[in-house]
This record gives sequence, structure tokens and C-alpha cells, in this order.
Amino acid sequence: MKIFWAIVTLVFGALFIWSGIAKLKDPMTFADAVRNFRIVGDPIAPAVALFLPWLEVFAGIALMSGKFAKGGAFILLASMVFFTAAIGISWIRGLDITCGCFGDNEIVNYPVKMTQNVILLAVGFAIWWRLEMSGEAEPRPAVASEA
Repeated sequence: MKIFWAIVTLVFGALFIWSGIAKLKDPMTFADAVRNFRIVGDPIAPAVALFLPWLEVFAGIALMSGKFAKGGAFILLASMVFFTAAIGISWIRGLDITCGCFGDNEIVNYPVKMTQNVILLAVGFAIWWRLEMSGEAEPRPAVASEA
């Protein structure tokens, strides 16, 4: 089971690293995607477009490396909650948006995107919960040697 969770964790972290890098390649297009949600406007949308990809990359690296894995998992899970809520709000409002999730510029198919996000939420929660309950990725206390 440990190998299974190691693979799931690596793939989950890599997915967010890939997503963050794709957004970093074209921050202007991602800023437009953020604006299209009509949740935040300027100057917040461009700031989000510059900050969010780096957060995804660093949280993905933290999760994959095992160093600060709990924090990385929590940040990615919280991001997925936020992304899913933003997409759901846009769907309810009837907006035709491009989510820019992977640097793409295609109109969102809401049922497909929500299904993907719910699956990613479940995986992210399972990873975070497993790390939280197992005590993995905890710094080990240094043992002082007696001199």
C-alpha cells in the first residue's frame, strides 16, 4: 500500500507542478482567465495570476519531496476547494469561461471540469488525511548526544 500512496502522491504533486509551469509560461493569458471568472478584477487578477502558479509549483515540490509534505498537501487541497468553488459559481452564473487550469484557453465544459475537480479533491483529501494521520513527513527531533 505504501508504494501505491507514494505513486499517487508523486502524480498529484507533479500535476500541480505541471499546471503551475504551464501558467507561468503565459501569465497574461492566465490573468485574462482569472478576470473571466468575474470574482476579482484588476489589480487583484494579475496579482493572482502571478502568485498562484508559484504557489502550485512550490506546494507540489513540497508534497513530492516529503519535506513539508503535509503543508504542501494542505495548500493543494485548499487550492482545489477554491478552484472548484470558483468554477461552480461561474457555472451557476452562466458564464462562458476559460479556466486556464493548465495554461489552456478552451471554454470550460462545466460537468466535465466539476467531475475532474471532485476527483482531484478526493485524491487531495486522501493524501492530506493519510499524511495527517500517519505522522509522515514530520521533522524528527534531534537526539542530543551526551558528551
